[in-house]
Amino acid sequence: MKSALEQLGGASGGSLPDVVFEAPRATAPRRVSAVRRSASSAPETPEEPSWSRKVLGFLSQLRLADVLVGISLLVLAFVLSCACVPSLIAPFLPTDMRSDAILVAPGAAHFFGTDQFGRDVFTLVVYGARQSLLIGVFAVLISCGVGVSIGLTAGYAGGWIDTILMRFIDVWMAIPAILLAIALSTVLGPSLHNTILAVSVAAIPRYARVLRGQARSVRSRPFIEASRAAGASHWAILRRHVLPHCSVQILVMATLGVGGSILVGSGLSFLGLGVNDERPDWGYLLTQGRSYLTVAWWTVTYPGLAITALVVSVNLLGDALRRRFDPRSAPR
Repeated sequence: MKSALEQLGGASGGSLPDVVFEAPRATAPRRVSAVRRSASSAPETPEEPSWSRKVLGFLSQLRLADVLVGISLLVLAFVLSCACVPSLIAPFLPTDMRSDAILVAPGAAHFFGTDQFGRDVFTLVVYGARQSLLIGVFAVLISCGVGVSIGLTAGYAGGWIDTILMRFIDVWMAIPAILLAIALSTVLGPSLHNTILAVSVAAIPRYARVLRGQARSVRSRPFIEASRAAGASHWAILRRHVLPHCSVQILVMATLGVGGSILVGSGLSFLGLGVNDERPDWGYLLTQGRSYLTVAWWTVTYPGLAITALVVSVNLLGDALRRRFDPRSAPR
Protein backbone atom coordinates (compact mmCIF):
# COMPACT_ATOMS: atom_id res chain seq x y z
CA MET A 1 0.00 0.00 0.00
CA LYS A 2 1.49 3.26 -1.03
CA SER A 3 2.02 5.99 1.38
CA ALA A 4 -0.18 8.99 1.44
CA LEU A 5 2.64 11.10 0.07
CA GLU A 6 3.10 8.89 -2.96
CA GLN A 7 -0.64 8.93 -3.56
CA LEU A 8 -0.61 12.68 -3.39
CA GLY A 9 2.35 12.85 -5.71
CA GLY A 10 0.71 10.49 -8.13
CA ALA A 11 -2.53 12.41 -8.07
CA SER A 12 -0.83 15.66 -8.90
CA GLY A 13 1.19 14.10 -11.68
CA GLY A 14 4.48 15.19 -10.22
CA SER A 15 3.77 18.80 -11.13
CA LEU A 16 4.35 20.36 -7.74
CA PRO A 17 6.16 23.69 -8.10
CA ASP A 18 9.60 23.94 -6.73
CA VAL A 19 9.67 26.18 -3.70
CA VAL A 20 12.89 28.13 -3.47
CA PHE A 21 13.81 29.56 -0.11
CA GLU A 22 16.08 32.54 -0.46
CA ALA A 23 18.43 33.38 2.28
CA PRO A 24 17.64 36.65 4.03
CA ARG A 25 19.77 39.58 2.87
CA ALA A 26 22.08 41.25 5.26
CA THR A 27 20.57 44.55 6.31
CA ALA A 28 23.11 45.51 8.89
CA PRO A 29 25.67 46.87 6.39
CA ARG A 30 22.92 49.02 4.79
CA ARG A 31 22.07 50.52 8.10
CA VAL A 32 25.71 51.26 8.80
CA SER A 33 26.20 52.82 5.37
CA ALA A 34 22.99 54.84 5.80
CA VAL A 35 24.25 56.11 9.12
CA ARG A 36 27.55 56.99 7.52
CA ARG A 37 25.82 58.84 4.67
CA SER A 38 23.59 60.74 7.07
CA ALA A 39 26.57 61.62 9.18
CA SER A 40 28.53 62.80 6.13
CA SER A 41 25.58 64.80 4.78
CA ALA A 42 24.83 66.54 8.13
CA PRO A 43 25.52 70.32 7.96
CA GLU A 44 28.77 71.33 9.55
CA THR A 45 28.76 73.88 12.34
CA PRO A 46 29.76 77.26 10.86
CA GLU A 47 33.06 78.57 12.06
CA GLU A 48 33.16 81.74 14.09
CA PRO A 49 34.06 84.63 11.74
CA SER A 50 37.37 86.27 12.41
CA TRP A 51 37.73 89.86 13.60
CA SER A 52 38.75 90.99 10.12
CA ARG A 53 35.51 89.61 8.66
CA LYS A 54 33.53 91.32 11.41
CA VAL A 55 35.21 94.63 10.65
CA LEU A 56 34.64 94.25 6.91
CA GLY A 57 30.98 93.35 7.52
CA PHE A 58 30.53 96.41 9.73
CA LEU A 59 32.19 98.68 7.19
CA SER A 60 30.04 97.28 4.36
CA GLN A 61 26.89 98.30 6.25
CA LEU A 62 28.02 101.88 6.78
CA ARG A 63 26.66 104.64 4.60
CA LEU A 64 28.57 107.65 3.39
CA ALA A 65 26.45 109.92 5.56
CA ASP A 66 27.39 107.93 8.68
CA VAL A 67 31.08 108.18 7.83
CA LEU A 68 30.84 111.93 7.28
CA VAL A 69 29.02 112.39 10.59
CA GLY A 70 31.74 110.44 12.39
CA ILE A 71 34.45 112.58 10.80
CA SER A 72 32.57 115.76 11.69
CA LEU A 73 32.27 114.65 15.32
CA LEU A 74 36.03 114.07 15.44
CA VAL A 75 36.67 117.54 14.00
CA LEU A 76 34.28 119.13 16.48
CA ALA A 77 35.91 117.26 19.36
CA PHE A 78 39.36 118.50 18.31
CA VAL A 79 38.16 122.11 17.91
CA LEU A 80 36.45 121.93 21.29
CA SER A 81 39.67 120.66 22.83
CA CYS A 82 41.55 123.56 21.24
CA ALA A 83 39.02 126.00 22.67
CA CYS A 84 39.08 124.54 26.19
CA VAL A 85 42.76 123.66 26.70
CA PRO A 86 44.79 125.42 23.98
CA SER A 87 47.95 125.44 26.09
CA LEU A 88 48.06 121.63 26.04
CA ILE A 89 47.87 121.48 22.23
CA ALA A 90 49.73 124.55 20.97
CA PRO A 91 53.55 124.34 21.18
CA PHE A 92 53.96 128.11 21.69
CA LEU A 93 52.09 131.10 23.06
CA PRO A 94 50.20 133.37 20.64
CA THR A 95 52.29 136.32 21.84
CA ASP A 96 55.66 134.68 21.13
CA MET A 97 57.39 136.59 18.31
CA ARG A 98 60.71 135.46 16.89
CA SER A 99 62.59 137.80 14.64
CA ASP A 100 64.70 134.93 13.28
CA ALA A 101 61.64 132.93 12.17
CA ILE A 102 59.62 135.34 10.05
CA LEU A 103 57.54 133.77 7.27
CA VAL A 104 59.11 130.35 7.76
CA ALA A 105 57.52 127.63 5.64
CA PRO A 106 55.70 124.72 7.32
CA GLY A 107 58.09 122.14 8.74
CA ALA A 108 58.99 120.09 11.77
CA ALA A 109 59.62 123.12 13.99
CA HIS A 110 56.46 124.93 12.90
CA PHE A 111 53.67 122.71 11.58
CA PHE A 112 51.80 125.54 9.83
CA GLY A 113 54.76 127.87 9.39
CA THR A 114 55.09 131.37 10.84
CA ASP A 115 53.54 134.71 9.97
CA GLN A 116 55.04 138.13 9.28
CA PHE A 117 55.65 138.71 13.01
CA GLY A 118 57.40 135.39 13.60
CA ARG A 119 54.43 133.83 15.40
CA ASP A 120 53.60 130.16 15.00
CA VAL A 121 50.53 129.86 12.75
CA PHE A 122 49.46 126.55 14.29
CA THR A 123 49.43 128.19 17.72
CA LEU A 124 47.35 131.09 16.40
CA VAL A 125 44.86 128.68 14.83
CA VAL A 126 44.56 126.68 18.06
CA TYR A 127 44.04 129.75 20.24
CA GLY A 128 41.68 131.31 17.69
CA ALA A 129 39.28 128.38 17.96
CA ARG A 130 37.94 129.70 21.27
CA GLN A 131 36.92 133.05 19.80
CA SER A 132 35.22 131.50 16.78
CA LEU A 133 33.30 128.97 18.89
CA LEU A 134 32.20 131.65 21.35
CA ILE A 135 30.85 133.76 18.52
CA GLY A 136 28.99 130.84 16.95
CA VAL A 137 27.49 129.37 20.11
CA PHE A 138 26.49 132.53 21.98
CA ALA A 139 25.16 134.24 18.88
CA VAL A 140 22.88 131.25 18.28
CA LEU A 141 21.75 131.18 21.92
CA ILE A 142 20.77 134.86 21.86
CA SER A 143 19.18 134.87 18.41
CA CYS A 144 17.38 131.58 19.01
CA GLY A 145 16.00 132.70 22.36
CA VAL A 146 14.66 136.01 21.05
CA GLY A 147 13.46 134.62 17.72
CA VAL A 148 11.68 131.66 19.29
CA SER A 149 9.90 133.95 21.75
CA ILE A 150 8.69 136.27 18.98
CA GLY A 151 7.65 133.42 16.70
CA LEU A 152 5.76 131.46 19.36
CA THR A 153 3.97 134.59 20.57
CA ALA A 154 2.92 135.63 17.08
CA GLY A 155 1.87 132.14 15.99
CA TYR A 156 -0.08 131.29 19.12
CA ALA A 157 -1.77 134.65 19.67
CA GLY A 158 -2.71 135.40 16.05
CA GLY A 159 -4.83 138.41 15.19
CA TRP A 160 -3.37 141.89 15.40
CA ILE A 161 -0.41 140.70 17.51
CA ASP A 162 0.62 138.32 14.76
CA THR A 163 0.17 141.02 12.11
CA ILE A 164 2.28 143.63 13.91
CA LEU A 165 5.10 141.25 14.84
CA MET A 166 5.32 139.65 11.41
CA ARG A 167 5.33 142.98 9.58
CA PHE A 168 8.19 144.04 11.83
CA ILE A 169 10.00 140.79 11.06
CA ASP A 170 9.42 141.31 7.32
CA VAL A 171 11.09 144.72 7.47
CA TRP A 172 13.88 143.18 9.53
CA MET A 173 14.42 140.41 6.98
CA ALA A 174 14.52 142.90 4.10
CA ILE A 175 17.98 143.96 5.30
CA PRO A 176 20.66 141.38 4.44
CA ALA A 177 22.08 139.73 7.53
CA ILE A 178 25.72 140.49 6.73
CA LEU A 179 24.98 144.17 6.02
CA LEU A 180 23.05 144.50 9.27
CA ALA A 181 25.90 142.86 11.19
CA ILE A 182 28.44 145.18 9.55
CA ALA A 183 26.37 148.25 10.41
CA LEU A 184 25.96 147.21 14.05
CA SER A 185 29.63 146.32 14.41
CA THR A 186 30.63 149.68 12.96
CA VAL A 187 28.42 151.53 15.43
CA LEU A 188 29.32 149.43 18.48
CA GLY A 189 33.04 149.02 17.76
CA PRO A 190 35.27 145.95 17.32
CA SER A 191 35.18 143.57 20.27
CA LEU A 192 34.07 140.03 21.06
CA HIS A 193 30.87 141.05 22.83
CA ASN A 194 29.85 143.49 20.10
CA THR A 195 30.52 140.88 17.42
CA ILE A 196 28.31 138.35 19.21
CA LEU A 197 25.55 140.95 19.57
CA ALA A 198 25.74 142.00 15.91
CA VAL A 199 25.67 138.42 14.62
CA SER A 200 22.79 137.43 16.90
CA VAL A 201 20.65 140.45 15.97
CA ALA A 202 21.10 139.66 12.28
CA ALA A 203 19.91 136.05 12.76
CA ILE A 204 16.78 136.67 14.87
CA PRO A 205 14.21 137.01 12.00
CA ARG A 206 14.97 133.56 10.62
CA TYR A 207 14.03 131.83 13.88
CA ALA A 208 10.95 134.00 14.38
CA ARG A 209 9.57 133.26 10.91
CA VAL A 210 9.99 129.48 11.16
CA LEU A 211 8.66 129.18 14.72
CA ARG A 212 5.64 131.33 13.92
CA GLY A 213 4.50 128.87 11.26
CA GLN A 214 5.13 125.92 13.53
CA ALA A 215 3.15 127.48 16.38
CA ARG A 216 0.21 128.20 14.08
CA SER A 217 0.05 124.54 13.07
CA VAL A 218 0.17 123.34 16.68
CA ARG A 219 -2.35 125.74 18.23
CA SER A 220 -5.30 124.27 16.29
CA ARG A 221 -4.76 120.70 17.46
CA PRO A 222 -7.28 119.00 19.77
CA PHE A 223 -5.02 118.76 22.81
CA ILE A 224 -4.58 122.54 22.79
CA GLU A 225 -8.36 122.99 22.80
CA ALA A 226 -8.61 120.47 25.63
CA SER A 227 -6.02 122.38 27.66
CA ARG A 228 -7.94 125.60 27.18
CA ALA A 229 -11.18 123.91 28.22
CA ALA A 230 -9.44 122.56 31.33
CA GLY A 231 -8.60 126.13 32.34
CA ALA A 232 -4.86 126.16 31.53
CA SER A 233 -3.33 129.60 31.07
CA HIS A 234 -1.77 130.74 27.81
CA TRP A 235 1.69 130.68 29.36
CA ALA A 236 1.19 127.10 30.55
CA ILE A 237 -0.02 126.01 27.12
CA LEU A 238 2.98 127.63 25.42
CA ARG A 239 5.43 126.12 27.87
CA ARG A 240 3.97 122.62 28.20
CA HIS A 241 2.48 121.94 24.77
CA VAL A 242 3.51 124.34 22.01
CA LEU A 243 7.20 124.65 22.80
CA PRO A 244 7.88 120.88 23.17
CA HIS A 245 6.27 120.26 19.76
CA CYS A 246 8.67 122.80 18.21
CA SER A 247 11.80 121.52 19.94
CA VAL A 248 12.98 119.44 16.98
CA GLN A 249 12.87 122.39 14.60
CA ILE A 250 14.64 124.57 17.15
CA LEU A 251 17.41 122.00 17.64
CA VAL A 252 18.05 121.55 13.94
CA MET A 253 17.97 125.28 13.18
CA ALA A 254 20.26 126.08 16.09
CA THR A 255 22.80 123.48 15.00
CA LEU A 256 22.83 124.77 11.44
CA GLY A 257 22.91 128.34 12.72
CA VAL A 258 26.23 127.82 14.51
CA GLY A 259 28.03 127.43 11.19
CA GLY A 260 26.38 130.51 9.71
CA SER A 261 27.22 132.58 12.79
CA ILE A 262 30.86 131.52 12.61
CA LEU A 263 31.00 132.57 8.96
CA VAL A 264 29.44 135.97 9.66
CA GLY A 265 31.74 136.53 12.64
CA SER A 266 34.78 135.59 10.56
CA GLY A 267 33.63 137.99 7.85
CA LEU A 268 33.38 140.81 10.37
CA SER A 269 36.85 140.03 11.70
CA PHE A 270 38.19 139.92 8.15
CA LEU A 271 36.87 143.46 7.65
CA GLY A 272 38.48 144.59 10.90
CA LEU A 273 35.16 144.86 12.75
CA GLY A 274 35.43 141.74 14.88
CA VAL A 275 37.80 140.42 17.51
CA ASN A 276 41.08 142.33 17.51
CA ASP A 277 43.34 141.40 20.41
CA GLU A 278 46.37 139.26 21.18
CA ARG A 279 44.29 136.14 20.55
CA PRO A 280 42.56 136.93 17.27
CA ASP A 281 39.98 134.66 15.74
CA TRP A 282 40.38 132.93 12.42
CA GLY A 283 38.81 135.74 10.41
CA TYR A 284 41.31 138.30 11.68
CA LEU A 285 44.15 135.89 10.86
CA LEU A 286 42.96 135.96 7.26
CA THR A 287 43.05 139.73 7.04
CA GLN A 288 46.52 139.81 8.62
CA GLY A 289 47.98 137.33 6.16
CA ARG A 290 46.27 138.43 2.94
CA SER A 291 49.09 140.88 2.12
CA TYR A 292 51.58 138.00 2.16
CA LEU A 293 49.50 135.51 0.21
CA THR A 294 51.86 135.43 -2.79
CA VAL A 295 55.00 134.83 -0.72
CA ALA A 296 53.60 132.96 2.31
CA TRP A 297 50.46 131.06 1.35
CA TRP A 298 50.32 129.23 4.68
CA THR A 299 49.42 132.37 6.64
CA VAL A 300 45.99 132.42 4.97
CA THR A 301 45.46 128.80 3.91
CA TYR A 302 45.43 127.14 7.32
CA PRO A 303 43.08 129.60 9.06
CA GLY A 304 40.78 129.33 6.03
CA LEU A 305 40.87 125.54 6.20
CA ALA A 306 40.05 125.70 9.91
CA ILE A 307 36.97 127.83 9.22
CA THR A 308 35.89 125.51 6.41
CA ALA A 309 36.37 122.33 8.44
CA LEU A 310 34.43 123.70 11.41
CA VAL A 311 31.51 125.06 9.39
CA VAL A 312 31.20 121.92 7.24
CA SER A 313 31.33 119.69 10.33
CA VAL A 314 28.59 121.67 12.06
CA ASN A 315 26.43 121.61 8.92
CA LEU A 316 26.87 117.85 8.53
CA LEU A 317 25.83 117.35 12.14
CA GLY A 318 22.78 119.55 11.58
CA ASP A 319 21.82 117.59 8.47
CA ALA A 320 22.15 114.34 10.41
CA LEU A 321 19.84 115.66 13.12
CA ARG A 322 17.32 116.74 10.50
CA ARG A 323 17.34 113.30 8.88
CA ARG A 324 16.97 111.71 12.29
CA PHE A 325 14.01 113.73 13.53
CA ASP A 326 12.27 114.89 10.34
CA PRO A 327 10.34 112.01 8.70
CA ARG A 328 9.98 113.95 5.46
CA SER A 329 13.73 113.94 4.86
CA ALA A 330 14.18 110.21 5.60
CA PRO A 331 15.36 108.08 2.63
CA ARG A 332 12.63 106.12 0.87
